[in-house]
Amino acid sequence: MNLIAIETATEQCSVGLLHNNRITTTAEIAPQQHANIILDRLEGLLNDAQLKKSQLDGIVFGLGPGAFTGVRIAFAVTQGLALALNIPVMGVSTLENMAWQIFQNNPDQDQKILIANDARMGEVYWAEFITKNGQLIRLNEDQVSKPDAVNLDNFDIAAGSAFHDLLREHINDSETRPINANSLPDAQALLEIAQSRFSTDQQNIANIQPHYVRDKVVFS
Repeated sequence: MNLIAIETATEQCSVGLLHNNRITTTAEIAPQQHANIILDRLEGLLNDAQLKKSQLDGIVFGLGPGAFTGVRIAFAVTQGLALALNIPVMGVSTLENMAWQIFQNNPDQDQKILIANDARMGEVYWAEFITKNGQLIRLNEDQVSKPDAVNLDNFDIAAGSAFHDLLREHINDSETRPINANSLPDAQALLEIAQSRFSTDQQNIANIQPHYVRDKVVFS
């Protein structure tokens, strides 16, 4: 199976390729530059693998939530390629992407994961997951709320940009649970998730839309 992956919901532009059961990716912090570089980065991965676009079996992309412009770019590029090549797509939540990275670091450890990203406008995108018996299980849907509505009571590990500022005052000063405020969604996680789920979760691009979570969006 030959898949490409696109994740641009944050300041990081990350693309990847699954070919011959091997994942290769590129990722760079490039605020406001995603639209200018993403196609070149994809072409570079395909050229390095000596693979033509016509040999692709599908696309997996970051569905959101995240920066409106970034989410839109990933969807637009996915849409254009999927229609041109007549191939299926799979969308993955930005928050699930980040939870998957934590899960992969400790696949045998049962724990509760909180992912919380800055949603601008004084709000937070967040979702909770647990890892149990070697599986990542979602506890609730992606949501947006004020910081004081985020459940900070019983997570074992957390990640996301909301912990830089928005949630800092809500965390006890003696907090010892691990929190990675610099975690970002990436194409590596997209392709790892797709390896086991693409055959069942794939869709026609006509039947999928970006997941903004809230109706009112901020261009960023």
